[in-house]
Amino acid sequence: MVAAAMLSTGLAGCGSATTAASTPAKKDFVIGFDNGYIGNTWRAQYVADAKQEAAKLEKQGVISRLIIENTDDNVATQLSQLNSMINEGVNALMIDPVSPTSLGPIINRALAKHILVVITNDPAAYAHTYAVVGNNYAFWQIEAKWITEQLHSKGNIVEITGLPGNTADTLRINAANAVLSHYPNIHVLASVPGKWDPAVAESDMSTLLSTYKSINGVLEQDVMAGGVIQAYKAAGRPLPIMTGDYTFHFLREWADTYPSLNSIGVDYQPGIVIDALKITVQLLEGKHFKPGVLQGNPINPSLKNAVLVNAAYVVTKHAEPNAPWMQGITDSKAISLKEAVALGQGKPASDSLDGWMSNAEVNALFQK
Repeated sequence: MVAAAMLSTGLAGCGSATTAASTPAKKDFVIGFDNGYIGNTWRAQYVADAKQEAAKLEKQGVISRLIIENTDDNVATQLSQLNSMINEGVNALMIDPVSPTSLGPIINRALAKHILVVITNDPAAYAHTYAVVGNNYAFWQIEAKWITEQLHSKGNIVEITGLPGNTADTLRINAANAVLSHYPNIHVLASVPGKWDPAVAESDMSTLLSTYKSINGVLEQDVMAGGVIQAYKAAGRPLPIMTGDYTFHFLREWADTYPSLNSIGVDYQPGIVIDALKITVQLLEGKHFKPGVLQGNPINPSLKNAVLVNAAYVVTKHAEPNAPWMQGITDSKAISLKEAVALGQGKPASDSLDGWMSNAEVNALFQK
């Protein structure tokens, strides 16, 4: 499956990260991957994707081992795990940070030992590192634009956001706020954290339904659409215009049970970890990014060290590549609900619509 290509503004090079990555090509790389959160099905698929790609690379003789550690959103545990990986003598660290501000001392220790550091999925901004992260701002910008179009620029909505304090969630909220600021007749009645958990989202939505009698739209993130639907069913109220998610459970339910539902699914693909792993290997082999590939870090735009990965797919009932919410989105493929369901044939309901860059697409990021 083909993931999104990269946006193309910014500068190549980010200080000594290039130096740290300029070791001669070899075939015994040991890479440490520390995943800062493992509390939902998306994260389980994310880690499974990493294991799958690592197995291929090991079989090909490209790496000797990928060490994987998970922590349940605990900074102290993550720092301890990273210290252990450094002590094991890894060549590179891929870090999905619990907190974007907690890694300074451990990154400095890694860099002092000439260990390549690649921030993965959730952004953090540190000099002399690289970041391969999802374009979270664009993710909710698309969905916010979509809901304004469906509501014809007026109405009452509620928001169900992600994990409070998480950088991805903050970037998404900022994007939605920026879009909605241009629509004074769309009123946000409430914004509540669903923590990317369908059960929490269901509880939140039940409370919102008992509080507000007129809700025209629901703007929710990620894998929580099922929880929103359950709350509406329990309340005996018709489903509103609502953003959906990209799990096959939701996509199948939308197609089979609620075919008249007005929704959209913008995928935030777990396969971004495969992109990060492939890029990490290229850097370990001493390759350099082409000019223009690296962009400003989402947290600190003045630090040009980021490869931003856009959504692989934007799903609507009928594919709408020329819709207003797709304007300026050249890297994401607009597909129909029928196409999305077909991509999940034979896959568990809990799996997410997934994608990643091909080897050719990754190679195209680097100088020959």
